[in-house]
Order: sequence, then C-alpha cells, then structure tokens
Amino acid sequence: MDVFTDDLQRQLLMAKGLERLTRNDLANEIGVSLPTMTRLINNKTPFAIQNNVYKRLTNWLSEHRIVATQDK
Repeated sequence: MDVFTDDLQRQLLMAKGLERLTRNDLANEIGVSLPTMTRLINNKTPFAIQNNVYKRLTNWLSEHRIVATQDK
C-alpha cells in the first residue's frame, strides 16, 4: 500500500482540469476503475491506495507534469 497525498490529488485535479478530462476519461487513461477515480478525486487525503494504482497514477502524472506559477 502507498499513501495518496494532498499534493498528488491536487496534481491530478489540475491535470484533469487543464486537459478537460472527465472522470471516466481520466480513469481510462490511467487504467483504473471509475469508482477508484472518483475516490481519488473526491475523498479527503491522505489515504492508502494499492501499489499498482499508485504506480499507474504517478507514471501518468509524470507524463502530464503541471508547473504552477504565481505572479506577484
């Protein structure tokens, strides 16, 4: 089991929004079920997820790296 953190959830939500993906599209791209994707998006973090889900998620996020900047 691995820990799904607030940072990972934030990255996932930013990528989802910027690429205009639905939960279903995102689940298909990452290779997880729709209920798992809904849990990743909606549940309060941190929580434990299976190793294979964590690996798929982090691999997908590394291919869709989001760099956030803040203008001051």
